[in-house]
Amino acid sequence: MNAAAPTHVWHALRHDTFRALWTAALISMIGAWMQGLGASWLMTELDRSPIMVGLVQAAQMIPAICLAPVAGALADMFDRRRFLMGVMAWQGAFTLLLAILTFSGLITPWLLIACIFAAGAGNACQVPAMSANLQDIVPREDVVSAVTLNSMALNISRAVGPAIAGVLVSITGEAAAFLVNAGCYGVYFGTVAKKIRTTKDRSKPAQGLWDSMAGGFRYARRAKRFKAVMIRGFSYFLFAGSAMTLMPIMAREELKVGPEGFGSLLAFIGAGAVITGFGLVGRINARFSRDNIALTAGLIVAVCLIALGWVRSYPVFCGVLVVFGGAWMTSMISYQISAQMVLPAWVRGRGLSLSMAAFSGGMSSGNITWGFTAEHFDLRTTLTAAGVGLLITALATYRFKIGGNEPEEV
Repeated sequence: MNAAAPTHVWHALRHDTFRALWTAALISMIGAWMQGLGASWLMTELDRSPIMVGLVQAAQMIPAICLAPVAGALADMFDRRRFLMGVMAWQGAFTLLLAILTFSGLITPWLLIACIFAAGAGNACQVPAMSANLQDIVPREDVVSAVTLNSMALNISRAVGPAIAGVLVSITGEAAAFLVNAGCYGVYFGTVAKKIRTTKDRSKPAQGLWDSMAGGFRYARRAKRFKAVMIRGFSYFLFAGSAMTLMPIMAREELKVGPEGFGSLLAFIGAGAVITGFGLVGRINARFSRDNIALTAGLIVAVCLIALGWVRSYPVFCGVLVVFGGAWMTSMISYQISAQMVLPAWVRGRGLSLSMAAFSGGMSSGNITWGFTAEHFDLRTTLTAAGVGLLITALATYRFKIGGNEPEEV
């Protein structure tokens, strides 16, 4: 068994810089979930086609496939502080533009997708650089704690953001959610500017962009454990993301709830993830290998997908979402920790960007696939197919081992 050493989930918060950035990231992610709910709900008003609703989700993920490798190379080449400030300013600008277009009534389905895509492009650049910076602000022994806390922040925001947005959208409309998100980017921008140190050794790249990217691809091709992380992560998100893709349609068409009800559904997913993070993740990581954790959590998610296709009782549906949220976060943490641990420092930014591209590629491919499937079949058939697909692929990809805490040099 290749289990991690026991770790307290809160240890990383002892470090002042991590604590400040974690708090700012939590605020920013609350805003992002508010925008996500607003955008998905707005699309159901502009065009109820499952394909178009799926494209809203995909527009957030597709930029990571194209831009993350470039962003990872830049994160390894240049000063991450200035790089992060630049991409956050970009995200805030397009979020503000989306708010203005929606307030003025000029928004269209394709303008909505374009703005979400542009903001997603900024996120594709931000995440690898911030993730690569993690081991610059916490010692290696606190990486598991830091990754767990980051995932918990994502799911706390998933519980809080949609709930707030559902009420806000029902009262004032979607534009208000976009405006709040723009303000949250401002908070994150200010914290990065204050807390992240300028890394002067990165101010002059040692090699060109294309050479740096090529080095990252060579590493990914040769590193067996890192390839395993990408293969298993891609296949997991391809199927598991179907629930998030179809949730707006299920809320409106099947459960007959409004935006506040939709926000509550997302909040139940976040609540399940937070409960699991507080009570179980540290113990699970200490007792079991990440290979077995990822497999078990993936199988639980698969069963939840099938259940979501068949259950139409609102309380039972919400209960399934709680279980889904806990298993979803456990899987996600397993892949994120594995990527952090396997990558040596010299290629960390590029490697994390490639893993992000693989995960986002799986998610965005699933967004389109399951939106298209739901367009031609019913939601029950679509979610059952996704669940069965995840059961099969989780078992089939288990032979690709992602465990181990030592960097993999090739």
